[in-house]
Amino acid sequence: MKVYALAEIKRALQKIDVLPLIKEGFIAYSSGLTVVPPVGELLFDDPPGDVHIKYGYIKNDDYYVVKIASGFYGNSQNNIPPSQGGVMILFDQKTGKEVGILVDECYLTNVRTAVAGAICADFFSPQKVNCIGIIGSGIQARMQLEYLTEIIDCKKVKVWSRSEKGIDSYINDMSSFGWNLEKAKSPDEIAATCDLIITATPSKTPLLKSEYLKKGAHINAIGSDSPEKNELDK
Repeated sequence: MKVYALAEIKRALQKIDVLPLIKEGFIAYSSGLTVVPPVGELLFDDPPGDVHIKYGYIKNDDYYVVKIASGFYGNSQNNIPPSQGGVMILFDQKTGKEVGILVDECYLTNVRTAVAGAICADFFSPQKVNCIGIIGSGIQARMQLEYLTEIIDCKKVKVWSRSEKGIDSYINDMSSFGWNLEKAKSPDEIAATCDLIITATPSKTPLLKSEYLKKGAHINAIGSDSPEKNELDK
C-alpha cells in the first residue's frame, strides 16, 4: 500500500484535467451506476466544526473510496485553514484490499467541490452573465471563482463577507488573476445585481433572500453541506 502526501497529489493533478472526469462521475451517479450511502457526520460545538465521512463507488470499477474531511471554522483566527484535516483511503473493489492512502489535507475535497460548482454553472447559469456574486472569502470562495475561468466569459465580480479583513484579502489576491472585483454592501446587493451567485460560508442563518433575487439568476449554494447550515432564504 502506498501513502501519498499533499505535495505529491498536487504535482499529479497538474497533469490531469479533472473537470471531464468529475462530470463523468456525475453522469454515472445520475444513471444509477454508483453506490453512495448517506454521509456520516461528527459535529463539534467548542470550537465549532464538523467532520464528514463519505464513501462510495462506481459499479464494476476497480476501486472504492472512503473519505474523511474536517472543517473547523475558528481556525482562521489562528491563521490556519478551516479545512485542515483530510484523508482518502483507496480499496480494491474486487478484494477489499487497501491500495493507497491520500493524505490530501482536504485539498482534493476542495478541488472536487470547486469543479462541481463550475460544472453546475456551465449547465445552469444564464447564457449571458454580466456579474458574478461571491458570498464568503475563504478557500471555496476563491477556488469556485478560479475554476469558472474556462466556463464563464465574465470578469466582473462582487464579493461580500462578514469579515472586512477577509474581503480586503480576497479582493487583493483574486485581482491578480484578472478579475474585476468590487466590495458589495450586503448580500441583498449581490442578489439584486448578479446573474451567477456563489455562496461559500458555513452560515446557519440565511444570507441570500429570494425577494431581492435578480430574475433568472443561478445560485451555487456551496456552504450548505449539512442540515444545520442554511445560506438561502426559503
